[in-house]
Amino acid sequence: MNSLQQIVEGGYCIGCGACACATHGSIPVEMNACGLYQAQGAAAARCEDDQVSLGIAACPFSGEGADEDDVGRHRFGAGCLPDSRIGYYHDLFIGHVAEDGYRAEGASGGFGSWILAELLGTGAIDAVAHARKVDSPSDGVLFRYSLSRTVEEIKSGAKSCYYPVEMSGVLEQIRRTPGRYAVVGLPCFIQAIRRLSGIDPVLKERIVHCIGLVCGHMKSKAFADCLGWQIGIPPGRLDAIDFRVKLPDRTAGDYGVYLRGGEIEATRPRRDFLGARWGHNFFRYSACDFCDNVFAETADLTIGDAWLPEHENDSRGTNIVVVRDPSLSTLILRAMSQGRVVCSRAEPDTIAESQAGGLRDRREGLAYRLRLKELQGVWAPRKRVRPDAAHLTSQRARIYAARSGAGAASHRLWQEALAQNDLAVFLDGMRSHVETIQKAYETDKG
Repeated sequence: MNSLQQIVEGGYCIGCGACACATHGSIPVEMNACGLYQAQGAAAARCEDDQVSLGIAACPFSGEGADEDDVGRHRFGAGCLPDSRIGYYHDLFIGHVAEDGYRAEGASGGFGSWILAELLGTGAIDAVAHARKVDSPSDGVLFRYSLSRTVEEIKSGAKSCYYPVEMSGVLEQIRRTPGRYAVVGLPCFIQAIRRLSGIDPVLKERIVHCIGLVCGHMKSKAFADCLGWQIGIPPGRLDAIDFRVKLPDRTAGDYGVYLRGGEIEATRPRRDFLGARWGHNFFRYSACDFCDNVFAETADLTIGDAWLPEHENDSRGTNIVVVRDPSLSTLILRAMSQGRVVCSRAEPDTIAESQAGGLRDRREGLAYRLRLKELQGVWAPRKRVRPDAAHLTSQRARIYAARSGAGAASHRLWQEALAQNDLAVFLDGMRSHVETIQKAYETDKG
């Protein structure tokens, strides 16, 4: 078994498409029966050593080569300050966009689409590679990486996409078409772009900005299908979904979900759905259990939700922004002076606190999961967090075990529900896992 097979078969593949891009398709990435993009281990087994080496060099979960600290130090060390939680930073902001409906049309404060439109409008880039809704899905896949060349196209990719995507196709388009590109992605995807740029001079030249998104974890396609089935849209019949509908007079986190399929069209509060709470881990990629990068530490700029008490009651949404490229700070500061964005500078502690749960999972939780692998004698990729269980109380260990159990069970029970064409098989089975998680949390509080 070569190293790439080991990553895939060990459950550490995030399906980003970097290995497919690096090997020019010799190692394809395909969606499996569970709705997860995965590199094809069988294809990797047939590859020559040089192709495997390219795949490993591009993979953000290989545990080999430069990690996020190394990349951050190389790219940003000269003009930024380091922080072990959020990575290097030049400027930190909290706020929202005040112009052109960006905030209303975005998942949070509107900064994601706005900064991309600014880069396009100032001529810094020619196009953006980001996840966008598929206009007329013919294969049941609702979101894909696409290129946007106008502000209108950029805005069509606004809002959070809790759906699997992979980059190999759009990166091949960038290879074929000269220009300056920005790539938007989750932390592991941006790390993959940095690693690819180290082995592909064309991508290095053409990808001039990386915009990162704070991440809790990635979901399989089944997450969207499950939400649809809960309001009567059978799997395979879901035509559209908006994961983040802002509901007036609610808190920022109490958002709705819009779904459409066949004759059914509805917006329901997120809390009405079983499995919509992030801490329950439904349909989580197993690779996410072994990630230590919450703030897309190798991106030029990272955007996330300001999950902070002083902002939680504003349903319109508020962003945190971590800036590592000084030129992007200049854009934001100019817009602030013009009243186009409303921001205040923030401290690293405040930015970290906005994602306290995610950081706890990727620090103490990751250390615990790595220690379990160590005790089992099972290979896991090298991370910046060291294996350790001594720091955990028994209550916290139970929480992490319960959440991991729920994640694994969700994939299995979903397949059983599909086979029996009975959503109750899934819901009934998962309720017991949710109860176990809740009991573990109650014990921890007690």
